[in-house]
Amino acid sequence: MDKKIRVLFAGESMYLSISVYKGYDHHSLGRYSESGNYFINALKEDNMDVDYIPTDKVPEEFPWTPEELKKYDVVAVSDVGSNTFLISERTLKGERTPNRLISIEKYVADGGGFLMWGGYTSFTGIGGKGFYKNTPIEKILPVSLMSTDDRVETPEGILPEIKIRNHPILKGMPDKWKGWFLSYNRLIPKKGADVIADIKEYDNDPFLVAWKYQKGRTLASSVDCAYHGAAESFLKWDYSKKLYSNMVKWLAKRLD
Repeated sequence: MDKKIRVLFAGESMYLSISVYKGYDHHSLGRYSESGNYFINALKEDNMDVDYIPTDKVPEEFPWTPEELKKYDVVAVSDVGSNTFLISERTLKGERTPNRLISIEKYVADGGGFLMWGGYTSFTGIGGKGFYKNTPIEKILPVSLMSTDDRVETPEGILPEIKIRNHPILKGMPDKWKGWFLSYNRLIPKKGADVIADIKEYDNDPFLVAWKYQKGRTLASSVDCAYHGAAESFLKWDYSKKLYSNMVKWLAKRLD
């Protein structure tokens, strides 16, 4: 019997600070939220082990070396900019530390799986703030990244068009999907990568792209695994959990 798939998931949390003005008076409101539960629950329901690191804890808690990462079959990242991996408290104090983007590249080269979800601080991101262009992460991804803001807002709602129907990630998935995606990151498929699905209405921009990097596998999803990129209508669709689980199983080499 195969051992459980172990997944490290980082991102999908945020703090909101709101200032309220009422004439001469004003006050501040604060709120914290996590939005990766749809992805996490899909994996746990399929008997996978998931360790979750919220975005704000990544600088201190994300593993530092390829050896530490090797305890996981798959590393998934959603809405975490490169600065959050690169700048820790020790960095700010002038200490040297491992470059975790290089550690992820080595982890994948040695056989690990890596998934990046879309989002405002994924890939290049809003205003370029994801800032993964020309980093080791771009090197391992099946897509090249834009040099400027790669965000595309689609408030009218989009659905992917399937291009590789027999790809293992689509095993058990219907041809027609339900629900909507309301934003995505514009990506450029690399030569030799598999564009599993694209966005027909937007010049066939890639939706889901996969490839093998040395001994490992990587996957780029141009859409988020949570709001607002993925609307509730998709997140609560009967097959969304199947898709999330298949993505991780393929990256972990349990689905071919």
